[in-house]
Amino acid sequence: MARRQALALTLVSFFAWSTWELVRPARNPFMDLSGVFTDQFSHMNAARVFMRHGSDVWRVPLQRLESRPSREQFDALPDELKRRPETLFVVPGWHKPISQSWASVVRFYPPGDMLLTAPVAALYHFTSLSFADANRLLLVLFLCAAHAGLFVLLEGLLGQPEPARFSGALAGYLAVNCTLRWTLEGFYDACIFLPLLLSWRYLGQRRGLAAVVAFCAAAFLHFRAFYYGPWALAGAWLFVRDRQWRGFARKDFLALAAAAVMGAASLYSFALSLPGLLQFEQQSALVITANHFDKPALLLAAGVAALAMAAFASARSWFDVAQVCWFALVLTNVRQSYAWYSLALIPWLVAPPRLAEPRKAGLVFDARIAVFLFLALYVHADGSHAVEAAVPTWIPRLLR
Repeated sequence: MARRQALALTLVSFFAWSTWELVRPARNPFMDLSGVFTDQFSHMNAARVFMRHGSDVWRVPLQRLESRPSREQFDALPDELKRRPETLFVVPGWHKPISQSWASVVRFYPPGDMLLTAPVAALYHFTSLSFADANRLLLVLFLCAAHAGLFVLLEGLLGQPEPARFSGALAGYLAVNCTLRWTLEGFYDACIFLPLLLSWRYLGQRRGLAAVVAFCAAAFLHFRAFYYGPWALAGAWLFVRDRQWRGFARKDFLALAAAAVMGAASLYSFALSLPGLLQFEQQSALVITANHFDKPALLLAAGVAALAMAAFASARSWFDVAQVCWFALVLTNVRQSYAWYSLALIPWLVAPPRLAEPRKAGLVFDARIAVFLFLALYVHADGSHAVEAAVPTWIPRLLR
């Protein structure tokens, strides 16, 4: 019943939002809600640049790889490309220019983001597909990936025991609100929901290899999947402890090879882009560097974490204790912080708790919600957009 309900809700939502994307007027060629935070066209164009420059996309900023258009070249471009001239670059022999934000820094995404957008990138590059319509297709693609994750999310929450229904529903509401808002804005981060939630499910089934493969797939798509390092370690520990390599079939060796390739590709691209990432100015209130130490923010974060871990310990949810400790390690080292970073917390927020006493599942959800809201409203807050993590104030923009 939970699976049928989740499937019905997911399909209705996906077809409604994708239809809206496909039929709405292209008043904004970037096709996002604001025209400011748009990001999908950068992933599409990164796939085009990668075919020309290879791994340099993680080592050299785009503004050093390609040239800006001359006045004559700029005047000859379609009007839809002129809205944000700071994103434009031209390539000799290419009929369509490159339009990419963050051109002054290296690409800080793993290869999976380019593979995900490659079909639309090819259509845009080799056909007469317009920039606005390419962005429209990218948003539908991101909505598809997000809803695949939302299906697993809803299936897990709808199957929760009675004591956790209200808290689980609140976690689900926060997750869906945040997911739809930032996906419609042009961010693909929700694509990691499906592999990460499957990884959590496989851990519960004691399928160590499957859990690691799913984690590696998420890491191949987005670096913020590294937020879930404890899940990968747990899967590897199960694999080794239970000697799950015994009786391997061919498909198991293929799965192991796939995990190795995706994990290595993610780590390799991360290592290449890390020097560029370390050049970012400190923006997060929690980051600790030689030039930055926000004592009030860190004390507040420590208080929230301590209360959450006390609740987890009371419920004997030791995995959640480990996860909060890992979040603390990661977030005190990540320099950037934007409102859409809250998307990376959602798989943990909604993952069905596994407890010896199921009646305490509600307490676990409540503690997770407290951590999520603290990070979303305080750490990842982005001006007027902070409140949108809890309240869908973005919906009126759909009518404008």
